[in-house]
Amino acid sequence: VAAQIAITLVLVVGAGLLGRSLMKVLEVNPGFRVDKIVTMDVSLPWVDDPKAKEGQAIFFSRLIDRLKQIPGVSKVGATSGLPMDGGLPDGMFLLMTQNEMPKTTDALGAMFQQKERIGNADFCVATDGYFQVLGIPLIRGRIFDERDGANTPHVAVISESLARDRWPNQDPLGQTIEFGNMDGDLRLLTIVGIVGDTHEYGLDVPPRPTVYVNLFQRPRAGIDLTMLSDADTRMVTSTARGILLDLNPEIPARFRTFSQVYSASLGSRRFNVILIGFFGITALLLATAGVFGVMAYSVSRRTREIGVRIALGAGSGDILRMILGQGLRTIFIGVAIGIAGSLALTRALESLLFGVTATDPLTFGAVTLLLVGAALFACYIPARRAMRVDPMIALRYE
Repeated sequence: VAAQIAITLVLVVGAGLLGRSLMKVLEVNPGFRVDKIVTMDVSLPWVDDPKAKEGQAIFFSRLIDRLKQIPGVSKVGATSGLPMDGGLPDGMFLLMTQNEMPKTTDALGAMFQQKERIGNADFCVATDGYFQVLGIPLIRGRIFDERDGANTPHVAVISESLARDRWPNQDPLGQTIEFGNMDGDLRLLTIVGIVGDTHEYGLDVPPRPTVYVNLFQRPRAGIDLTMLSDADTRMVTSTARGILLDLNPEIPARFRTFSQVYSASLGSRRFNVILIGFFGITALLLATAGVFGVMAYSVSRRTREIGVRIALGAGSGDILRMILGQGLRTIFIGVAIGIAGSLALTRALESLLFGVTATDPLTFGAVTLLLVGAALFACYIPARRAMRVDPMIALRYE
């Protein structure tokens, strides 16, 4: 029984730590809206020709305009990568002026030797509607608008963390950077705005610095369209599918709600909590049953002894303390072994924990009280039976 209690404590402590970690993760502000968003993944054929890329940008512009006309859809945007959905490509960019703009990618590569020019960031293609749909706040400057066309100077919006890390003592607005190694376009990007950080790789991963470029200036073949809607999801999905078929019946699309994307990013944590929690609850029931069985058997074997004690003047409280004391010795032995085992074994969970330590005193204290309380309850039932032993009936067996 002591071994059962020890194993139970280890399992329940593990479940408690993972459960508290999940709660801490859910308290993190992701930096974007989750509900009422329908996403549509659209992939066009990959092309290298600049004219063909412009044609794809025009196609997406028409698609977005048509999607805005769906009843109940208030805003539509597009991005090359949704948060929590696999992450974004990352790379190094260069700080430079228009006079320094390289003519070839080879010349660009040589400039990466100048460390004072280098910055690191994720690269995301988006539209102005993307920030509006997900509710990503504008901190300073502006986001993309109708001024930013294919033949106008290319612009970029950066995340707050990038502005803080790369330009800690100066204003990044108006700075020009070269990030053409990500898409082959060597035209410089002028930073026109700063937006809030988002957790791209999970709530338990710090926000990464990000450079956002305009879809209509830097077209991509694969795009996730986002629609903010109060209407029925199935109606929005069906109408959007019909619009896509009308524009190009050969292009497939995948529809999801953004809530599904967000929930899937937490799937592994939820699975770990459920799995270890299931084993912990099962072990707790077995340990409680074990304590009850042992104490019930002990009381049945000591019925005559208890009768003699009562006949010699022992009160109900004396009998209760005797039985509970016997049970508590077993419980405390198991708890002591379990705490030692938990301190050693829960360190293996450190990589899965967020916001709590492997030796979190609140979790250890709560689990210990729960286990001791359950075991004491299992002891109390046989103890009450012992308190009701009739000494005359017990002594008659002698």
